[in-house]
Formats: sequence, C-alpha cells, structure tokens
Amino acid sequence: MTTGSVKAVALITGATNVRGSLHFIQEPNGSTHVTGRISGLSPGLHGFHIHALGDTTNGCNSTGSHFNPLKTWSSR
Repeated sequence: MTTGSVKAVALITGATNVRGSLHFIQEPNGSTHVTGRISGLSPGLHGFHIHALGDTTNGCNSTGSHFNPLKTWSSR
C-alpha cells in the first residue's frame, strides 16, 4: 500500500489552439485534487475524461479505455 501521495501530469495539445496542463494528486486517504490551466476553448461548459494510456499515435484508437481503476463507473 502506498503511504505517500501519487502524482501525475497531463499535457494537453490538439489540432486546434487548445493547450494546457493538468496536475493530479491523489492523497493516501483517496482524495484526488486536480488543478491546471487550459486555454483556447470556446466559451461555455466543457468536461473531460481520462484514458488508461497516454499513447495518441493513432488518435483515440490507441489511448485505451477510460481510466477507472476502482470500477466506480460503468459505461453500460
């Protein structure tokens, strides 16, 4: 079992001017904090999801399934 925080960074780039980075910190108690900055989005509400793999060599076909290690959500 991990006793410290687990950290990850996602760098965001796209075919348009959307750019940014997100920082994820999962605390030992299970709480996850997400901070970051994204620019170039059109006005309005936006959402995001996380894929299991960071491989974008074949677009979304190589990124794997949605990251869900605790199986807290189902795509049924």
